[in-house]
Amino acid sequence: MKKRIMLTTSLAFALSLGLTACNGDGEENGEADDSEEAQGESQEGEDQASDALPDEEEMEMPEPDIDLEDVPDPVAEVNGESIDKAEFEQMYTSSVEQMAMYGMDVTEDEEQEAEFRGQVAEGLVAQTLLTQAAEERGIEVDEEEVDEELEEQMELAGAESEEELFQLLEEQQGMSEDEVRDLLEEELLVEQLLAEEFGEVEVSDEDIEELYEQQMAMMEGQEGMEGDMPEFEDMDEEMEEQLRMEAESQQMEENRAALTDELEEEATVEIHV
Repeated sequence: MKKRIMLTTSLAFALSLGLTACNGDGEENGEADDSEEAQGESQEGEDQASDALPDEEEMEMPEPDIDLEDVPDPVAEVNGESIDKAEFEQMYTSSVEQMAMYGMDVTEDEEQEAEFRGQVAEGLVAQTLLTQAAEERGIEVDEEEVDEELEEQMELAGAESEEELFQLLEEQQGMSEDEVRDLLEEELLVEQLLAEEFGEVEVSDEDIEELYEQQMAMMEGQEGMEGDMPEFEDMDEEMEEQLRMEAESQQMEENRAALTDELEEEATVEIHV
């Protein structure tokens, strides 16, 4: 079985799961990418985005206690297809470690950690349902499309070559080059399925402003974040484009959830965690 992770949204996935587990609300939070801009470009928007996060020196980094000895294998079955323990461990560990970088530790509370396990398993089930649906519809992805996606991933990660990107993902996610390519192919299958089902994602200026207000509300009262975001009218083009991308990502996730719910009604799913 292939390890499954949405490379373009892995951090957002981890943080959204963590916020749900820590806060008990289903609210999603789009996160800005940490990609570096090319030499010579203006740094103003980048500075505004980085200022929205607390300094690393001010943030106490937790050390999660990851113990998955009791996780069954397989973790779940979806229409006869197994999701094995190795897949679950990869996604769980990656998500927990990325959340720790943002000061969150879901392992410190037993009930919270159990809920988080269930959310990770449900995420893997959802991805399996969508991939199965794409394959049933005869959707295919060719090597050229995977290569183009790799180029986008390089830009997002600030990598100067595919080799650097693969090395980064191996260090952070423990994935080989073949696994990365397989995962990208799988995610592209799902993207095409969603486009076929819902059409192209479009967001309005009102959607962008709404997302801005949501982020401002989440930042209110958080230590080190007060007053760091500019007024909506004062944002530069780079930051506005970042919000647009986040709004599009949010809409895609809503579409993904809606289709997953529909597929799950007709599916045979068993989750063991």
